[in-house]
Amino acid sequence: MGKNKKLSPEEMKVRIKELEQQLAIEKMRSESFGKMIEIAERELKINIRKKTGTRQSLR
Repeated sequence: MGKNKKLSPEEMKVRIKELEQQLAIEKMRSESFGKMIEIAERELKINIRKKTGTRQSLR
């Protein structure tokens, strides 16, 4: 979708609906990944998520 193309109000409604569907799918995907990480951490007893405030090692 080009930035310079003018959309009619009807085309905008369709585009918004498409974007809302994509957003809903990505939210479900994100929640699924989060749940998989949570289960893996619990079952394997390992930390997968990065701790906040930790510094990256210098190599």
